[in-house]
Amino acid sequence: MERRRGDSYLGREFSEPAGLPEDVHVKKKMECVDCHQTLQGGMGHIERRATCQDCHPEVEQAMAKSLHKKVSCEACHVKMLGGYEMTSWGSGMVASKPSPFKKYSLYYGPMEPPILIKDQQGIWIPAKIWPNSMGGFKDAVAPKPGLTWRWPKGETRDALVHLGTFSVPGGNNNYLAWLQVEQVAHPLGRSRTCESCHDAPAQVAKVTWEYLDTQGAEPFKGSQRVVADKDGLRVVDIKATTKMKPLPDGKTEHFAAWMHLGDIWKTGGDFSIPKSDPAKYKKLNTDVRAALAKLSAEDKQLKAREARGEDVKKERRRWKEARAAAVHEAVQYLSGMK
Repeated sequence: MERRRGDSYLGREFSEPAGLPEDVHVKKKMECVDCHQTLQGGMGHIERRATCQDCHPEVEQAMAKSLHKKVSCEACHVKMLGGYEMTSWGSGMVASKPSPFKKYSLYYGPMEPPILIKDQQGIWIPAKIWPNSMGGFKDAVAPKPGLTWRWPKGETRDALVHLGTFSVPGGNNNYLAWLQVEQVAHPLGRSRTCESCHDAPAQVAKVTWEYLDTQGAEPFKGSQRVVADKDGLRVVDIKATTKMKPLPDGKTEHFAAWMHLGDIWKTGGDFSIPKSDPAKYKKLNTDVRAALAKLSAEDKQLKAREARGEDVKKERRRWKEARAAAVHEAVQYLSGMK
């Protein structure tokens, strides 16, 4: 939930938790099927057929010449996520019957911002990352370092981190643990700032959540952080921030195994974002500001001519291309504007 599905697109009262931003395209009255088509499997087989470039070709041209040509659109334009922030599989009631594999998943809350990772082709994409564990697993499983892509050839850009199995005193052993690492695509909105990515080599996402499952315990709140840097990817500081009141027969070993598993949610690798050169960064900002000021003046002139009924379609198209280049920092194009 809230990675790329309908609730993250619609936002507001449809999101988990309620009140998260809606996708910018909702305001334009765009429906899901405007970009996604169902195939032979019906609603169980739905794929995106439209791309950002279909509606924003000038942005595609700008990005192809920019410093960010290997950065996906959503890497900058998705700033907040919601939905699951944790799952813990343990004993409980499923369909009114006792089961050793009840999924306690309603740890709902926002994550901000998404963590950026490189996909199978080296393109930076935003990812939702959260810890998962399942108790009562029979076999011992060794950890695998780094990311494991669910579809190595790129059919999807979802991954996971195999953390392996763990045993804790008095726990529901063995616990199979993993990190979910999934591509996100909504909600698209205003771009992140340059500083949010390039001011520090480490990425840090802040997460807050509320436990809302009907079993295990009464609702309580908590938080965690997701850190991605040159030393690896990890979820740290998982904790309850309000008092936890277990329900009858509720055991933390089942609905909150993270309390017992400790500092296991990590893997190695370089997940840092390249730090920009301060001098080049300052010059780029100066060029962009100058270009935007010039474009603002041209926009006023075009609007005045449009108001007089003049045909300025060609000039307006060139203006849109120039603005896309400036906003998306197409250095080669900006150098030609001076």
